[in-house]
Amino acid sequence: MKQVRFIPIATCGLKVREGEGQEESRTVVGTPIVFGVRSVNLTPWSSYREVYEVMEPGCISDQLLRESDVILNLNHNSSVLNVLGRCKNGEGTLKLTKNLRDIGCECDLPKTNAGNDSLELIKRGDITGMSFAFDDDWEDSENGVSYERIEERNDKGKEVWLRHVKKVTALYDVSIVTHPAYEQTSVATREQSDAIDKAIEAQLQREHQETDEEKKAREDKEREANGGETNAEKAEREAREAKEREANGGETNAEKEARELAEREQKEREAVAVMRMRRNRLALQDRDIETFIF
Repeated sequence: MKQVRFIPIATCGLKVREGEGQEESRTVVGTPIVFGVRSVNLTPWSSYREVYEVMEPGCISDQLLRESDVILNLNHNSSVLNVLGRCKNGEGTLKLTKNLRDIGCECDLPKTNAGNDSLELIKRGDITGMSFAFDDDWEDSENGVSYERIEERNDKGKEVWLRHVKKVTALYDVSIVTHPAYEQTSVATREQSDAIDKAIEAQLQREHQETDEEKKAREDKEREANGGETNAEKAEREAREAKEREANGGETNAEKEARELAEREQKEREAVAVMRMRRNRLALQDRDIETFIF
């Protein structure tokens, strides 16, 4: 599953390197990947836990970096108009440098519209964010990804978990982003959040090896807290409703059906009212005719 992670502005250090002499610099430098520090909360929709990701030192091997085809682009859009640089098999216009703490990038921006605009906006301080797109091995809990519950609660009492990425299997791009906060509310991020919740639930079940009685007790407790749903059922419902709202312009299927039913019933009531008015009008006409004859 391709994933995108935003690097906090204070950490990524995106800037234009100072030029030498009178020559204007076109070299952009930044730190799109940082090891050993917490990310933003990856499960902002969860009502019972927060999950922070830590890219572990060594999660991106030297071999992967040498063999990857990494694009520097704008907002993770790799169309021709948004490409700013490229590092393929360790060579190219984009330079990626790995050390113990992070992976830095350096690129001489092209004299294209995107390159010129990006250069000017970075100099002005209008663009300061970076992110990267990657993939990891979700299913390998020993060497790929593991989850750790720590002795910490947030200010609302939620559990706090760490998602340790120990092995990145693919690195797609590093990106200069104009609106990094949007990435945290996208549909794709919501789907990843739900997948993380499910992975943690699966790990908890493996660790505890619940008996049928223990599982029933846990689910009963979850249903009591969640208005009749287990945590897994709630996560699935919220994910399904998010997709339905995306497809239906803001409504779930149930909400859409209820609205359409209410609209049909209203039309039927209006039709009945029209028919009643017509009958009344005809009855009045008949009475007037009888009165006229007699």
